[in-house]
Amino acid sequence: MTWRERPTLIEDWTEDIDYIMAIDENGTTDLRGIKLKIMLEDFEGIPVGDDPDRWFTITGVVMARENFAPFRDDIMQLKRSYWPDGKFQYKTGLKRVCFHSRDIRKQEGPFNPRIINISNLARDISGVIKRANFTLFSSSIDKVRHLRKYLYPKHVYELCLEFIVERFARFLNEQRKKGILWLESRGKNEDFEILRFLTNFFATGNEYYRPSYFNCIIGVYFNPKWNRAENGQTSFILLELADLCSYPIHKFVKYGTRDPAFEVVVRKLRGYPSHDGIGLKIFP
Repeated sequence: MTWRERPTLIEDWTEDIDYIMAIDENGTTDLRGIKLKIMLEDFEGIPVGDDPDRWFTITGVVMARENFAPFRDDIMQLKRSYWPDGKFQYKTGLKRVCFHSRDIRKQEGPFNPRIINISNLARDISGVIKRANFTLFSSSIDKVRHLRKYLYPKHVYELCLEFIVERFARFLNEQRKKGILWLESRGKNEDFEILRFLTNFFATGNEYYRPSYFNCIIGVYFNPKWNRAENGQTSFILLELADLCSYPIHKFVKYGTRDPAFEVVVRKLRGYPSHDGIGLKIFP
């Protein structure tokens, strides 16, 4: 079977792949809860306001093959400076430390302040991100405005994903290069739904682009956080980078917060400082 037929993982950066876009998301795609809150606002005067479920964000980290090794070495040096051999005794066993923004914020697992200095780690992670050579594309949607604007609103995940895939294809076509999409595996059914959407999208195009426009994207792959073939002794660091970059953007579009993490990642957005609508899109 090929990657088009079922969700497939990838372990090697093969010679035919010039760029990888690693993708992560924040928030939920569910519209039912927001629909109920809109009804309460319309009929009972209870404002939706800054509901934490109001926003959804997808972010893609685009890195070239030649820039991966320096980034890998930098992030591994960072992990080894905080944990012996960059590993931690998780509940499921000794594994490579995986930079997961939620765990860092919650100070859980290897990020427990009794184990490491969280402030120093945040500073050093920002340093790695600053030094790494990559480009960001991100899209967010205000689900309240989306539901109010459209009688038949498009699927939240598909709308945001379509934008960053379009921009990635443009990026590749401009350079006459080939690339793949790389997502974190969420489960068999979820991965199949995403793959089905993307393969249909590539086959039919949309109102802006013909199918041939997406010939530059030569694969879609789904990996877990850790490499199971190596019993969790390695992790997939581009997916970690996407995770670390996506949350500060999500926080910014939700609250307008330009915290130190956002000030680092915003400079990686395509088109920065004129990145609105290019590297960063907010719907509707």
